[in-house]
Amino acid sequence: MIDPILQSTAALTLALVFGIAGVGKLMAWAELEGVIRNYRIAPGALAPLISRVLPPVEILVAIAVLIPATRALAGLVALVLLAVFAFAMGINLVRGRTDIDCGCFRSTLRQNLSWWLLVRNAILGVLALGCLIAPAGRDLGWADSFVIVMASLVLLLSYLSTSYVTLRRPPTFEENYERTAPRAS
Repeated sequence: MIDPILQSTAALTLALVFGIAGVGKLMAWAELEGVIRNYRIAPGALAPLISRVLPPVEILVAIAVLIPATRALAGLVALVLLAVFAFAMGINLVRGRTDIDCGCFRSTLRQNLSWWLLVRNAILGVLALGCLIAPAGRDLGWADSFVIVMASLVLLLSYLSTSYVTLRRPPTFEENYERTAPRAS
């Protein structure tokens, strides 16, 4: 059994993350197919299908995890998605392909692959697991609802701010010049 405050906080946080990610991918559908191809995991012919199915699935997970009757199933789907994403990122990290966009949100938050993203997915996986555990039987009051919303917002803001902090800095003018300057022979 899990306290309903903890489960509801996990569910709301997952709903926010998956909802933002799904909407972001919908807004960048043209780019998403290229991001999926760039992972070089799925056969290229599947990239258009994956790019069309993934955003609506993420949005459905975001909605379903908020509904107590569908929370466990949505938590399981979220857990599977997070594991697939982590697997794809992990394979590319092992291959040394860190300069590709993770595709987690949209092009405005372009993140290169890093081990941090695997840790982030594991943390989200723990939240998804929390949605699979039966909640203790007690009613939530208005103060509990306030705590759930505030805790979820803190978790979301921590998630997003950490994502910004771990972004790779753009190259300096000197680094760009060194990369493009003609070499003396």
